[in-house]
Amino acid sequence: MMFQEIYFLLITCVSVLLVLLIMPSVIHIAQKNNLFDDHSLSRKEHGYGIPRLGGVAFFTSTILTSFFIVKNGTDLPMYQLYAASLILFGIGIKDDLTGVHFHTKLIVQAVVAFIITVSADIRLTSLHGIFQVYQLDTMSSVLISMLLIMFIINAFNLIDGIDGLAGTLALIACSTFGFYFVAMHQFILAALAFSVAGSVCAFLIYNFSPAKIFMGDAGSMFLGLICAVFTFKFISVNEASAISNMRNAPVLAVSVLIIPAFDMLNVIATRIYHKKSPFKPDRNHIHHRMLHLGLTHLQTTLILGAVTIGFITMSSLLVNINTSFMLILFSAILLLLNGLVNGLVRVKVRTQYPVTV
Repeated sequence: MMFQEIYFLLITCVSVLLVLLIMPSVIHIAQKNNLFDDHSLSRKEHGYGIPRLGGVAFFTSTILTSFFIVKNGTDLPMYQLYAASLILFGIGIKDDLTGVHFHTKLIVQAVVAFIITVSADIRLTSLHGIFQVYQLDTMSSVLISMLLIMFIINAFNLIDGIDGLAGTLALIACSTFGFYFVAMHQFILAALAFSVAGSVCAFLIYNFSPAKIFMGDAGSMFLGLICAVFTFKFISVNEASAISNMRNAPVLAVSVLIIPAFDMLNVIATRIYHKKSPFKPDRNHIHHRMLHLGLTHLQTTLILGAVTIGFITMSSLLVNINTSFMLILFSAILLLLNGLVNGLVRVKVRTQYPVTV
């Protein structure tokens, strides 16, 4: 047991050190070549140029570390995972440097999701009673899994709107998956999860307010892909595990991703309600509304991180509760919290801009 703890600590430390070594060079190159965040856009929170290439550091660190983690003969389809990651990271870099139309990004994401679900065979095979659906046929499994992968990728992409938020949520997610993979004796998956967690932890040193660098679309989409893979592996391994078979594994997986997932659903629903394109950027994200209340980037990040940990704790404690009931409970809590934030925003607007007769 002591050896395993030292091994995971070593993996995490190596990932941290790699990012700390790589990041200064990334920042220097970006500044030298004026590769800054487009702060002319009205939805941006910063008034000065900041590099968008932070994802390069933790992507590189994760890939390099994985070479030492994954042994020959592992059942993980690493070639497919590397290919999918590189394709997604590549389109993300292009978007960060020159911009990419959202149609192009969706097509690339679909290709990546196809590689993961079909070639790598990492997918959901059951809905575990959600909507009274259990086992999925192959076609349904692939389609639902592809849509979920694209959803999680875009959820992390959209939640990356303020300093430290996407990184903090990814750190919580990967750390949680890492600990549960250890409990399931899935040590390679655990090491990969802790590797990503270590890389993101080091990145946050540069990304917490005031941010010196952003992760960019390349970084946020890569984290979304990694979290999607961990989610599917966590659920599938749990199904087959004789050591740790948790009845509510899907609920725990949802709780880990709850803030990015809810924010994306809420934003899309709001845009459609106001007859706007779901793909048109705006400032209706939960973090933007919290900033409007006067909270700082750090305060907003810590609050949303604490909410995520709260949902994870609830999922871990209420292990014998029906999956559908737990998801309904989560939805109700999130809607109440969202309504509270909206109500406070409206009160503040009325206070700042009172109606005079």
